[in-house]
Amino acid sequence: MFGSLFGKKKKKPPSSESLVDNIKDIVVGDVFTVADVSIEYDDSYFIVEKLNRYSSVGGDWYELEGVDGEQKVWLYWSDQGGLFTSVMLDERPQGLSSLGIDDDELIRIDDEESIDNYITIEGVRYYYRNSAEAFLYPDNKGSGEGFYLWDFASEDGSRMLSIDKWEGLPFQGHFTEVVPPESVTAYKR
Repeated sequence: MFGSLFGKKKKKPPSSESLVDNIKDIVVGDVFTVADVSIEYDDSYFIVEKLNRYSSVGGDWYELEGVDGEQKVWLYWSDQGGLFTSVMLDERPQGLSSLGIDDDELIRIDDEESIDNYITIEGVRYYYRNSAEAFLYPDNKGSGEGFYLWDFASEDGSRMLSIDKWEGLPFQGHFTEVVPPESVTAYKR
């Protein structure tokens, strides 16, 4: 509706014959949509430009970078104990000071490994889920590049905060929105 009010034509969706049955089968060049994240993205068909794999002692997870014109999203999924999906709409990292924490607090949380620990950001508690050394495999290939990762979940489970530390770079935090797997629709190229 808003698109027609502002002169934006609704895009024609790919045919249903080209639907991808499982998010795990998406490859570079495929197209996906994500419903119920933001009205700005409702009519967007994102072409997968990158497919990266991450790995840690907790298992593997995947990152799809999707582009639709000037818009970019990052879709994450893992399948440890059931399919879990989240979307990052903004790639800009946040430093620890803007999150209201410091590296000593992260080290303490890492040492304690307690899911009772949390950090509060803008009045919302983010509970510790895990921390570990992880590896990035760009394009799901190679020997992997190591970094350290802390994962937190908002108290209502709707948002995730991942803080990473790469060698030679400052700590950086990224927020993702948790979405039901059925909100993602994918089409073969």
